[in-house]
Amino acid sequence: MSSLSKLIRNENMKIYRRPRTWIMIGILILAIGLMSWAMVWDASGRDHTGWQQQLTEQNASLQQNIQQHPDEKERFENAIKLNDYYIAHDINPNELSLWSYVNTSASLIILVTLLTVIIAADMIAAEFSWGTIKLLLVGPASRSKIMLSKYISVMGFALLLLLIAFAAAFAAGGILEGFSGLSQPNVTMTNGVIHEGSMIVNALEKYGYAVVSLLMYVTMAFMISSAFRSSSMAIAFSLLFMLLGNSLSGFFHEYDWVKYLLFSNVDLTQYMEGSSPLRPEMTMSFSILMLVAYYVVFQFIAWLLFTKRDVAG
Repeated sequence: MSSLSKLIRNENMKIYRRPRTWIMIGILILAIGLMSWAMVWDASGRDHTGWQQQLTEQNASLQQNIQQHPDEKERFENAIKLNDYYIAHDINPNELSLWSYVNTSASLIILVTLLTVIIAADMIAAEFSWGTIKLLLVGPASRSKIMLSKYISVMGFALLLLLIAFAAAFAAGGILEGFSGLSQPNVTMTNGVIHEGSMIVNALEKYGYAVVSLLMYVTMAFMISSAFRSSSMAIAFSLLFMLLGNSLSGFFHEYDWVKYLLFSNVDLTQYMEGSSPLRPEMTMSFSILMLVAYYVVFQFIAWLLFTKRDVAG
């Protein structure tokens, strides 16, 4: 294990000594700042004094919708119950709080994924581009251990970006809205019953779902990096698959075979309450099984390509 730790330390030095790494971290913090500014600007244009009246009027409109659309009666009745709960407990659902910033920042994990994919796609291909792969292979460490150290270092970088995103959003929310909202409950409805849960658990759940796609895309980029000698080609193909994948799944959603694509299963939020899966027959268990299968295949192909590649010349 000592040799593996040395390899990991060496890979981390390669990542954090490059100026682009710190530029990426700066871009992430800037994105959190812009998101926070946009939320404050949007909230400043709203009327927060008559929110109870607005919810009361909304309930009246929902009652009319029940008459017009009886097939959606349960959904409208649940919305009415939720609004009544907000009014009875003096909770303004549209008011910004510290957790509003944290929850919204979960949508920026796509940026974390994008930045990490660039690093992952460059990890192996760059060694061949620079000719430094031979220096690595002449050492006592096996190719498998070298590849593992690179993968662990990439995932460590991804974890760092996630922590920065969470901390920056938490700090922005606390500074702009105050830390009094720390104890604010997360009000949800399940099967017509209203529950008060923990906001921190809800935030971690949103981050957790987003991390699944992060893990899969980074692993895919790592595999692609093993297939190319050019780092620019590896990065280009990784970003292409990542950015076009979801669009392809949406375009072919009417076909039964689309459920077997990685991009159709990578977003587990489609199984959260209030959402619907890409295909009606898809389930959470099915998507998890598909993701595990893809993960194993990606890792095996990456290992096979890296350990069997000829580095001569």
